[in-house]
Amino acid sequence: MAQTPATADAPLSVDTFFQPNAMQSVRVSPSGRWMAIQAREPGSRTKLTIIDLENKEPPRIVAKFTRFDVEEPRWVNDDYLVFGLSDENDKSGKVYGDGLYSVRRDGERIRELIKRRYESAFQEHGNVALEPNNKMLGVGAPGTNEIVIGEDHYDTNYVEYEHTTLRTLDVGTGEVRSMFKDLPAPPSRIVSWLIDAKGRARVAVAHQQDRSTMYWADAQTGAWRKLADYPTLEAPFSPAYVDDKEQLFVTVVNPATSLSELHQLDLATGKPAPAAIVSLPGFDAEPTPIRDRGDNKVYGLRLLTDADSVAWFSPTMSAIQARVDKMLPGGVNVLSCHPCAAPKVVSIVSYSDTKPGDFLLYYPAQDKFERIGSARPGHPEKRMANMELFRTKTRDGADLPVWITKTEAGPPGPRPAVVLVHGGPWVRGGHWGWDAEAQFLASRGYVVIEPEFRGSTGFGQAHFRAGWKQWGMRMQDDVSDALKFAVSKGWVDDKRVCIAGASYGGYATLMGLAKDPGQYRCGVAWAAVTDPRLLFNVYWSDISTVAKAYSMPQMIGDLQKDDAMLSANSPLEQARRIKAPVLLAYGGNDRRVPLVHGEKMRDALTRAGNPPEWIVYGDEGHGWVRTNNILDFWRRVDAFLARHLK
Repeated sequence: MAQTPATADAPLSVDTFFQPNAMQSVRVSPSGRWMAIQAREPGSRTKLTIIDLENKEPPRIVAKFTRFDVEEPRWVNDDYLVFGLSDENDKSGKVYGDGLYSVRRDGERIRELIKRRYESAFQEHGNVALEPNNKMLGVGAPGTNEIVIGEDHYDTNYVEYEHTTLRTLDVGTGEVRSMFKDLPAPPSRIVSWLIDAKGRARVAVAHQQDRSTMYWADAQTGAWRKLADYPTLEAPFSPAYVDDKEQLFVTVVNPATSLSELHQLDLATGKPAPAAIVSLPGFDAEPTPIRDRGDNKVYGLRLLTDADSVAWFSPTMSAIQARVDKMLPGGVNVLSCHPCAAPKVVSIVSYSDTKPGDFLLYYPAQDKFERIGSARPGHPEKRMANMELFRTKTRDGADLPVWITKTEAGPPGPRPAVVLVHGGPWVRGGHWGWDAEAQFLASRGYVVIEPEFRGSTGFGQAHFRAGWKQWGMRMQDDVSDALKFAVSKGWVDDKRVCIAGASYGGYATLMGLAKDPGQYRCGVAWAAVTDPRLLFNVYWSDISTVAKAYSMPQMIGDLQKDDAMLSANSPLEQARRIKAPVLLAYGGNDRRVPLVHGEKMRDALTRAGNPPEWIVYGDEGHGWVRTNNILDFWRRVDAFLARHLK
């Protein structure tokens, strides 16, 4: 359907925020010679194009399909790339993965490496693609065409995940071989692997019921030895990366601050070195190493505070970062070096809270910048809202990070607000940057309040653990306290507030309407948990029996011992207390929070005399991936909020 052109005063269309990005990634090959662009034109599928940065070869479209979009392209070496495929328009209701495919840089051959679904069949020169329970875990040894593949194993009914084994796969020939040929066999029941820059398995973690064991592989012999044995939720440290000197770096929680820090592990004693290499005041250090494929060295660490940041070990890259930041001020500039020791070219993704992202190249020798494109061409950056992280105190004195997104346009004074609660709940909710949902809501004149309530990660172990067994209680109080903070600043009209969220955020939405019925005018909940006990009792979900038996009782509550608590904090049980209008939306194929959650809540609200606005997207799972459904949902949300907040 054609969209009405926006005037300077007219609201921006839903499409402005939720249509897919035009340019999705720019990846430069390890040598710095070739560039892969993942992009799509209106009405077409995402394709992959290769450009010779030395202008000796013409540009080539190496992967383009009539039914599929290219996803997550990655260079294996200068000759080969791998990528996945997705089809948002598929209506079959079957569960698909992205699969894995390889293509030569010249586009001469595309090979299926991992199937998207089990019933597909593909065979070439005697090589059969691997089943969808395989996934790429890393690149293989330098100088080869190999990648490392992890194969997930399940029980005989193919329901319960048990462990993951490793193999290597040649992306050029499709040949698969054992990861441990002529090496000592690894321990059994491994669920997590750390692969080094040479494509070797170096750290393995095994789970057995509620305990875990961590192992280390010697670089010379490949022999495995135990590093630690611990209750699964009490890990003494977490492996981060192995450098080119065979040193293992781990994250450790500092007991004085409860924040995780980066330390080197003393492999002789199995204990972290006393001094931290990286610590971030107010945030957990969860580094991602920046490597050079040529020499395997770590040139820096990507870090996350309020926004993406980097700690460069290389003076050359530090100077280049300073140069780029000077030329592109006011945002975050994420650099990738090619090669890192003496960069021929540096690729840049530049973004901010008002700008989704621009892609550029920088040539250090010539001090030359070249613009490649934009994630969203024509994006109305000047009409976007600003996002900022604040810190406040909860009613019991705990620290509470709160994201506020609001525009300065419009009349002064307190405004209507939407409290947007993140899912998880044991994840970090957000970071500084352009976010479609928050920006869309702000474009309608709402102040958007996003609390990092206790139980959220990234802000210290104490903050995370304080959310255990607190669904509907202190976690919910944190959501209310975030709203009170925004009201106290004069930003929000406390008589015009709605609450919204998905998954756990949907649970918090419904629980907020029940627990604090006078606080919100309405609620929007999608893919929402409606009773924590259903997470244990609905057996066609994808939550494992092990999680239900061990981690969930500790983190949510024990079905027997904590039944009264779980019942008191069940929106389904408290449906009669919900008086405000509710919009409920679910995916018909959701295996994490199956549709029964929503059906029971719909029926309970209807019996209580407050029937919700009800939406089911039969071809969606736990959240929306199809553009038509995303646009439809947010148009409905737009109209729903306008009815109750304006």
